[in-house]
Amino acid sequence: MPWVIVVFGVCIFADKFGWPLLPLADWTSYLACAFLAILGMSLLALGLKVCPLKILTGHDKSMLVTKGIYSYIRHPLGLSWVVLSFSVAMGFKSIVGLIAAIAVLAIVYLRIVLWEERELEHRFGQEYCEYKSNVGMFVPRLHWTPKK
Repeated sequence: MPWVIVVFGVCIFADKFGWPLLPLADWTSYLACAFLAILGMSLLALGLKVCPLKILTGHDKSMLVTKGIYSYIRHPLGLSWVVLSFSVAMGFKSIVGLIAAIAVLAIVYLRIVLWEERELEHRFGQEYCEYKSNVGMFVPRLHWTPKK
């Protein structure tokens, strides 16, 4: 969640100094902001609903959560931070905020790929590798099974 706060601060700073805005009508930016905010908060709520607080805080590292939203995407909380960051940028119509949201996307992606995924593979081994091959990181995978 701190990434969303960073993007919010960047947007406030850019607005205060009159930096250029995205060329969007107010209603368009507010509609995009509302849609992304609802999507981001839904992802956050669904991720928190299924994953126990002990696991989120790192106190319990013995369980791999694969139910609920985690059966569709592996990192709903990370995706929620990215979506909420874009929501803030769209709400402010801030070009600088949009650049910051893209940076958040890159940071979250790299953090997941370079640290979290490796740790989960080390901790859970083959179980996580199978889960990873069946469930998308941020986008659900469509499982196509041809008829015989």
